[in-house]
Amino acid sequence: MKKISLGGLIVLLFLAIEFVYNWTLVQDIRPFPWAECWYHALNGFLRDLLLMGVALFLYRERRRIKDRTLRYFPVVVVGILYLLDAVFMVTYLEMDTGFMTVLSVITGLFNNIVLVLLCAMLYHHWPNRPMKALYFLAYYFTCIIMLGDAIYFWNTSMHVESVLFENLNWYAAKGILETTAPWQLAVIAVVLLAFIPLFRVVHPKRKKPNLPWSLLCLVMFAMGLNVAYALLAEGTYKAIDSVSGLDIEVDLEKTRKPTRNSIAYPINVNFVGKALFKTDKVVKEPWKYTERTLTDQDKEALSKLGIYPKPEAVPRQQPAYDRVVLLILESVHRDYIHYYNSNIPAETTPYLDSLLKRYPKVDHYYSSAVPTTQGLNATFRSQLIYDGDLPGENQPSLYRSMQGAGYTGYFLSASSRYYNNEYREYPAQFGMEHYLAKEDIAGMGYKGASGWGFHNDVMYDAALRILNEHKNDKLLLVCKTLDMHQPYPYYGYSYAEMPESVRDQGTATVCGMYWVDKTLQHFFAEADAEGLMDDRTLFIVTADHNPHSGGEYKTLVDNPQDKQSVAPIPLLFISKNLAPLFQLDETMYASQEDLAPTLLTLEGQQVPKEFMGRDLLTTAAHPYGLGYFGGKAYYYAADDYIIATLDEEHPDTEAKDALANYIMYNYINRHIELQPK
Repeated sequence: MKKISLGGLIVLLFLAIEFVYNWTLVQDIRPFPWAECWYHALNGFLRDLLLMGVALFLYRERRRIKDRTLRYFPVVVVGILYLLDAVFMVTYLEMDTGFMTVLSVITGLFNNIVLVLLCAMLYHHWPNRPMKALYFLAYYFTCIIMLGDAIYFWNTSMHVESVLFENLNWYAAKGILETTAPWQLAVIAVVLLAFIPLFRVVHPKRKKPNLPWSLLCLVMFAMGLNVAYALLAEGTYKAIDSVSGLDIEVDLEKTRKPTRNSIAYPINVNFVGKALFKTDKVVKEPWKYTERTLTDQDKEALSKLGIYPKPEAVPRQQPAYDRVVLLILESVHRDYIHYYNSNIPAETTPYLDSLLKRYPKVDHYYSSAVPTTQGLNATFRSQLIYDGDLPGENQPSLYRSMQGAGYTGYFLSASSRYYNNEYREYPAQFGMEHYLAKEDIAGMGYKGASGWGFHNDVMYDAALRILNEHKNDKLLLVCKTLDMHQPYPYYGYSYAEMPESVRDQGTATVCGMYWVDKTLQHFFAEADAEGLMDDRTLFIVTADHNPHSGGEYKTLVDNPQDKQSVAPIPLLFISKNLAPLFQLDETMYASQEDLAPTLLTLEGQQVPKEFMGRDLLTTAAHPYGLGYFGGKAYYYAADDYIIATLDEEHPDTEAKDALANYIMYNYINRHIELQPK
């Protein structure tokens, strides 16, 4: 009885401590947020109870822990590795440390060791070489996958996706190896080798465990833990949704749930699933959506957002320019430029800063998709969703429209033509007449490419060479660079050659942007010296997409809204003839899908009805930027910011529902129309 009373007092003490702690955090708010205070207090209290329960269990089993650790040492190694990974994810994403987050980690711990534990149980029951080999393979495979997933997560803030395997070939691997610092490769190699001696297996005891009973316990525990986690996750959301005063927590919980689920989900299952199946497809069975329509309610909501109806683009009577040169920088966020972000030293991008002060630009220009192919799809075809399974020949594009009007179309890619099968995919999908990749540029006499591809200086020189050859012709020239690809931006200069403020800032990104700035300065100086900057030539500086949401990106960008998977990128127009651009509103919100309609209007061409974007030179009542990534639609405007999940059954606002329907409506219709019969 005394023990029960003491336990009850301890429980009450923990509740009181949590309440007092949370009360101190909100005590100055008026009116006092009682609901929020009690929610956080109970959340912390339940977390404390859970951790105390785990600690109590370990204490009661303390005499068996040493034996089980020795007997199942590889399982313990995997468990520790997962916990390090989970702590890193929770810390990196700045997640809450409440009850559900801790429960997701505990669930994930079991889910990520269960395969290795199963193999250990089989080995202890049948202690032979084949079982030991199976045990080792499960252990080592899991360790490698966890390490790889952690590296991928650091750079993208996501677990491994299907796109990784779509892009995985010799050229990509060679590029990563040749552009990653040797010490980083050495650390990875040491860690991979260290996993081998950690596979310490003791010979099973004569008294073998009851395998059927052990397997039944394992299955029952797995089901119970995962079902409990799923029910509590849903119950927590519905509970706080029913309490007034917790509106902010309800919105936060919507973002927390998928993140916690990714922590609880087995990493090896995700890895194998993404490797074997194209699980990132937007629509797996589009024929089921033949009746997809936009309702009157959708149209009303879209009208308020400025999306519907789309303003009609009126082409100029005469082309404004004969040559359009589009410089697409790899993975450059708008806020990597000092002009937009004081966290970037002024010495990093002085030339870009000067261009932004002098020439027309769009300050709130957002990427429409990630990664590169998706970003180019938005830029060239004014579409949000790229689907390589759909034939591209019949899809309108910037290239097809301008080449139909007599322009010669070039696309220069820094990477290998064999990377992601681009030498076949890009001309078929986007329609460029001339596709020149790493191998073709090498054939022009250039040397010094890394395994990943040619650097900015070579790419710009090759672009100038082509521009010179067509200085009196109609030309659309796109130069896609590579040097800012995360996580290994190419510097082009030694530390000693960089300004002190740049190298002391301490990030590879800033050093990489210094190289970007210097090479752009050289490009435009050469173009001017060779008489290529004239009244009939328009240069555009932009990016293929914003950086992936991990790595140094998180520390350099301040605004949380601009740290999303869809974020601002530069858009800058440069020419000796700026008159055609005088109507450009530099303060408006826009996105990649708007560039192709704008260029076609400038060049006197009709904008294809399939294009989702708008002409930026036509006044819009409510300008906006639109993007899609990872099953979510992103909407940015001066007065609003929306993220809508496409498959959410019951969106909490009409705007989210309409936005998701709009994107799916456009994609499904295009999918059904273009799908081979």
